[in-house]
Amino acid sequence: MEKIEVELPIRINFGGAWSDTPPFCQKEGGCVCNASATINGEKPVRVTIEEIKENKIIMQNDDNILEIEKLEDLKKEDEKDFKLLKKSLILSNIKHKNFKIITDTKLIPKGSGLGTSSILILAILKAIYEFEEINISENKLINDVLAVEKMIGTGGGWQDQAGAIRTGVKLLTSNIVEEQKIKIETISIPKVAMEKLKERFVLIYTGKTRNSGDIVTEIMDKYLNDVKQKEKINSLKEIAKEMKEVLEKGKVNEFAILLNKNYEISKTLSNKIENDTMRKIFKAIDDIIIGKMICGAGNGGFLEAILKEEYNKKDLQKRLEKCFPDSEIKIWEIELE
Repeated sequence: MEKIEVELPIRINFGGAWSDTPPFCQKEGGCVCNASATINGEKPVRVTIEEIKENKIIMQNDDNILEIEKLEDLKKEDEKDFKLLKKSLILSNIKHKNFKIITDTKLIPKGSGLGTSSILILAILKAIYEFEEINISENKLINDVLAVEKMIGTGGGWQDQAGAIRTGVKLLTSNIVEEQKIKIETISIPKVAMEKLKERFVLIYTGKTRNSGDIVTEIMDKYLNDVKQKEKINSLKEIAKEMKEVLEKGKVNEFAILLNKNYEISKTLSNKIENDTMRKIFKAIDDIIIGKMICGAGNGGFLEAILKEEYNKKDLQKRLEKCFPDSEIKIWEIELE
């Protein structure tokens, strides 16, 4: 292939998060409800790979560029900005020696909680396999992302890449095995209910970036040593299943209540999930929303909310501007797919 372009959406997590994370998912099985979404009408995770005449590899990561002469140089650990890209190329066992690969996630702030890193790895691997004309299953791609994250040392689960590999609101489940087999089930939501969900669902940027690695490690370590932690995460799996049931019936308000329930349990898994900024935002808008949730591991990035039926996004934005003037706290233009 001369040139391959891959564009993927972000992931919005609704219920069941943490059940997709090793070792929990390998020992208990996972169940997650999430959705894909665009930003300003665009899929914001982008990768381009193309052949070049020069006998070298050119890597471009947003505004940074790195050139190497041979595939063996991918194993050098001196360029931290290209660690994710290098590890993805190594895992894919790419054979080409003359290509340029460009990654672009500029539309998304770092530490967003929207699954960007995992989805970027997915986009890189998808582009490479297409470039090399290798047929690969969705499940293999999902597990390859997990393998790259293990190489990098970031940890994390499979719901980000599984949530972005297909569009729509989905229920994702896995069985109890070392190499996860993910079942992806698109939830059939009545058209009117889906339109209402799109109208009332909002994504709020906190203005704070965060690193999820420490939270992931803490929650999984606690799971291995605390039976109550195991019970809590298992209860989140049940909420994800309930979300599917109420969405299929078109019950947006009931879905919002389940979102709240998931949020309240999630907060008890670690005291790092919620910070003062997040608490202040939710307190300021509590009277105009019916549902709330954190994106990803929490402690910054984005927040989710579902508006009460009598309010709209303009009402919410005015409230945020009034309560948090001259700040980065605002609604982002996203749309569930």
